[in-house]
Amino acid sequence: MKSFSAQHNLLALIAFLILFAGCKQPETIVVDQSPAVAPSSDTTETDNTKSGASFRKLVIGEFNTISTLDPLFADNASSMRAVQLVYEGLVRLNKDGEVMPAMAHNWEVAEDSLEYTFHLRPNIFYHDSEVFSTGTGRKLVSQDVKSAFERMAHAGVPPEAGHMFMDVKGFNSYFQEQREVYNPADRQLNGVSGIQTPNDTTVVFELNKPDTQFLKKLASPLAVIYPQEAVGDKLSSFSPVGTGPFTFSSRSADSTLIFSKFQNYYDESDINLNRVDIVTGDSESNLFRAMSANEIYLIPQLGPQLLQNLVDSNGQLNSSYQDRYNLQVTNGATEFVLRYNPESNLTSTNAQTISQLAKSNLSYIDQFPGDIVTTNFVNSSDTTEITTISDQNGQVYSTFSQDPFVRTYLGNLSSTLSEYNTQLQMIQIRAPSRNTGLLFTVNYPLIPDKRWSSYNDLFRFRVNQAALYRSEINNLNFNQYPWWFDVRGVTLPAAERLN
Repeated sequence: MKSFSAQHNLLALIAFLILFAGCKQPETIVVDQSPAVAPSSDTTETDNTKSGASFRKLVIGEFNTISTLDPLFADNASSMRAVQLVYEGLVRLNKDGEVMPAMAHNWEVAEDSLEYTFHLRPNIFYHDSEVFSTGTGRKLVSQDVKSAFERMAHAGVPPEAGHMFMDVKGFNSYFQEQREVYNPADRQLNGVSGIQTPNDTTVVFELNKPDTQFLKKLASPLAVIYPQEAVGDKLSSFSPVGTGPFTFSSRSADSTLIFSKFQNYYDESDINLNRVDIVTGDSESNLFRAMSANEIYLIPQLGPQLLQNLVDSNGQLNSSYQDRYNLQVTNGATEFVLRYNPESNLTSTNAQTISQLAKSNLSYIDQFPGDIVTTNFVNSSDTTEITTISDQNGQVYSTFSQDPFVRTYLGNLSSTLSEYNTQLQMIQIRAPSRNTGLLFTVNYPLIPDKRWSSYNDLFRFRVNQAALYRSEINNLNFNQYPWWFDVRGVTLPAAERLN
């Protein structure tokens, strides 16, 4: 038996060891003794966090659109980062990518690693919201955890979260029935058997087999918890209500999302910001212009255009920007996969020709500085001379993507294909059809897109996260997961003192 505790009381530790000496116990992981708080309202403009301090607001620029704050629909890293402002899961990650307590202040792991018992903090409250009959955030209970996980299996929500937890006992059966038995009256299962809630503050997960990544999966943005009251009968009905460090306040007409500090967050004293704004869906060039004009302070992920313009060949920020900005490049790589749709009009022979062209022409990768963009492939070993792409009537189609890396890559591939009298076009649908022979899937660490994994991949490249932020910002943390960042401890001057 291994035991770990955040208690620093030596007498209590000795008593604990005497009490349990000689007994076989599961592993107890990390105890956090943050003080309990009672519910009260949060504020957006009036709270100054520290007595006498000026109002402090962090403004973030994201080039990907954040279309919803429903965690299960977070389909890009921008959305996942926003989700982590509002919600928490049972556990979360620190700046080193290690698991630490969140809504669960401790947990136990059985010796065979098949059972995890989580103990919720006793007084965690949801944000105030109209989804509750009183308008006041109610107390978190263990049933909320079970309901959020069972919703991952439901038809009508993306499958990525469900795919992560197929090793939970009964999850696969529930997932398949929910998605394959179309008449609810014919379904036999009323939940996931491997998730139990013996009381309001305890959740037990039973696994079919050990999963060394289970705790980290629980720390992903797809595994955060929200109340049943927040879920409507359609996507637009979902209300972003969580227990995280910030509440969602509003979305303005120019796609700016506003988050205000949650006064009853259990670690509220560690939050130095009064507000976080996220400006979304703008072009890279406009984001940087806004940053230069002191309207944005952080761009968590540089796109292909800014990488080429701001970063030198060694992967360092160009000297002309070093006095005003910091660049942080992590090993958190997002993988982009070009795939062939075998059910399309594109023949397999032409798909292999496109694959050969992609592997032998690495100009797309070579244009980026340092090792920020890399590929798993070397030059193709197939030395067959490529002369034509036949029977396509001069056209090859791909599915739509908003991601600038995908769009830039397809532009590069289009130029290559034009040398063989073939035009590549992106059409305005996001799922493969008979017309679309090519599609891109995106794999994030811990959260791969398995929907199209049966489709052969033609080319893969990886992009490490590169964040740009004002030099006045301190204690901003990233780790090896590009969807993760932590602004809880961020400090920066008041807005009127930034220049």
